[in-house]
Amino acid sequence: MKYHFRIRKEKDGFSAQCIELIGCFTQGDNMKQLLTNMKEALALYVQEPEDSKDVAELPNEFIRKSRNIVEVVLDPKVAFAFFMRYRRLRQKR
Repeated sequence: MKYHFRIRKEKDGFSAQCIELIGCFTQGDNMKQLLTNMKEALALYVQEPEDSKDVAELPNEFIRKSRNIVEVVLDPKVAFAFFMRYRRLRQKR
């Protein structure tokens, strides 16, 4: 499961915002740190408490990588749990 982040060069490093998930953003002093932070922010964003009725959106498969847009892979264990919860909540509607 791959989400997409738009990267911006800032005065003191880099910032990134997930295109598919409103409010999912992070920053880093360098690109290596930014990539680590993007993976962490993504995992934290999709992990909702079990009793929550909110569920994050699935990735948009039609967004393509570019110079400022990168794909970030969601940890497989987190992705599996998220997808199972997503399906369960969507079927109840």
